Amino acid sequence: MRAVAASTPAASSCFTTRRPAARRLAVAVRAAPATTAAAAAPAVFHYTELQLETKPGIHIVDITPQIRAEVERLGVQEGFVNVLSRHTTTAVTINECEPRLLDDIRQAPPNWPGGWEAWAAQEPENAHSHLLSMVLGNSETVPVTGGKLALGQWQSVMLVELDGARKRTVGVQVVGTQQAAGSS
Repeated sequence: MRAVAASTPAASSCFTTRRPAARRLAVAVRAAPATTAAAAAPAVFHYTELQLETKPGIHIVDITPQIRAEVERLGVQEGFVNVLSRHTTTAVTINECEPRLLDDIRQAPPNWPGGWEAWAAQEPENAHSHLLSMVLGNSETVPVTGGKLALGQWQSVMLVELDGARKRTVGVQVVGTQQAAGSS
């Protein structure tokens, strides 16, 4: 019998495969070299936390105003904001914050294949909340351009409570550049 070295498919294939030159993505060229742009505008790396109180059941909170205010307060002109729920039974998503759509969102999970009962055997208290969090995701990244969040007309960043009324923490990391001194 031959011994075979153990390796995971992810480890052996993720970093060794290269896209053929003909299929590589085009890269946008800056008007000014990155070093010139970075030297001209002060860099911002700022982390803050939003403290929220959620309601029972599936509760959706629009956190766009708080994120927008933080970007404006810091004076970031170009960059991005990463929003991360600090909990395993919540999600962060971008969608339309329209009341009827939010009602549909609240009603959808129990109607997914198997419903709540399919998950109850593993963890009857809140397995559904953990699984939905994994499906929906717990973070979003939003570009900032011209000092504004680059969201579509109807898009909002929302915290989705999946497990009941609690105090929740959402991390907001703002990374970017401020307007260079003397420019307008």
